[in-house]
Amino acid sequence: MESADTPVPQQLKVPLLRKSHSGCRDCRVRKVKCDEIKPVCFNCRRRYINISQCEWSTGSQKSKKAAVQRFSTPIIPAPSSSLEIYPNTLADTTSQWRSLELRLMYHYSTIVSHLMPACQGAPARAWQHTIPQLSFDSEIVLNPMLALSALHLHTHTPQDSLLSIALRRYLDRTLVNHRQALSEGEELSEQLWLSAILLCHVYWLLSRQKQKDEEYEVPVQAIRMLEGVNVVFKQKRKLLDRLGYAPYQFESLPSVLSQDELSGIAKLQMSGIEEDLDHLVNAFFIFTQSESIQSVYLEAKESVLFHYRAFFSGTSAQILRRMVTVMPARCQLAFRVLLERHDPLAMALLARVLVLLKGLDHTWWVNGGGKYEVVENDVRGMRGLMPEKFRWIMDWPFKVLDGEIILKRGLLGLE
Repeated sequence: MESADTPVPQQLKVPLLRKSHSGCRDCRVRKVKCDEIKPVCFNCRRRYINISQCEWSTGSQKSKKAAVQRFSTPIIPAPSSSLEIYPNTLADTTSQWRSLELRLMYHYSTIVSHLMPACQGAPARAWQHTIPQLSFDSEIVLNPMLALSALHLHTHTPQDSLLSIALRRYLDRTLVNHRQALSEGEELSEQLWLSAILLCHVYWLLSRQKQKDEEYEVPVQAIRMLEGVNVVFKQKRKLLDRLGYAPYQFESLPSVLSQDELSGIAKLQMSGIEEDLDHLVNAFFIFTQSESIQSVYLEAKESVLFHYRAFFSGTSAQILRRMVTVMPARCQLAFRVLLERHDPLAMALLARVLVLLKGLDHTWWVNGGGKYEVVENDVRGMRGLMPEKFRWIMDWPFKVLDGEIILKRGLLGLE
């Protein structure tokens, strides 16, 4: 296993963000530092993965329109046209980048590829063989593979600033490759599909990172990426079937035990979860709202219950982890919109699914770590977004985090 303490050259030790009192409108409104890189600053690039231009002038309708423009295919974000978020001293011709790429390729092949989930979207052979092989001939696969490898290394060696820069470098290149492929009318290929799967995993963890003095934000961009992958699957199902990547479509849900078939302990815990959810939806008087909104909340509530029933039915941890990651994308589109609006009930329901991961063994690709940690950051972050009067609805997830409620399924659990 390679050394993780590669020294950072002296010229790399520069601030990644400059102080600004005249940044883009979004940064000024959110009261965070803006690096003023145009057309898209780093904060907005990370917050809105398919933004094409920040709003630099509050009076400019043209820039305002560009700031919210979204690419037509959700799987392929439209990146900034500029990659210059690094000091000019980091030229592509430097031997350091070549050494870093070799290090990242080795790390991916020997470690990261064996950590990733085996699923129809990318089975084990794809992570361990297909992706490395295609990366030799395809920048579309190489760059997200290197970004994922850099993300894993940076999780465990956060003091290595070179890895932070490399992560953004290869991620930007990935997005540019996608945009070029679409603008040239390129059809979906195995390379584009695997690149999209890699991007989903990068954004699942990267969307949890926040800069100093920056407020927590619900990871809706990661949800958008998952929605986009599913849209492409539906459109290109026959092709993906021929390539061996179907069925996907978030994969079929597992069979679960009936209430009578559950163990006594499982029945007791399920009763407590059902009681908590009933109290939650009744407290928000959802039945006084429109039928369409009721259906969004009730579907999400039933999804939470199904996740826990699958947990107590002995569904494998591998399948449960994938279920947790795609839960908000499985729900109606309006559920994601509610999360974007920081709707307290929607966030409380999502939190109850996320804490299910506390009952499973820790796995990097879904749990993250350090500044990319998922469950603690999300649950505590969403509570912080709620008005004070609603924060009690996060008591149950907090009890799971604090160990007051222990999710345990005994011998039924297949890890």
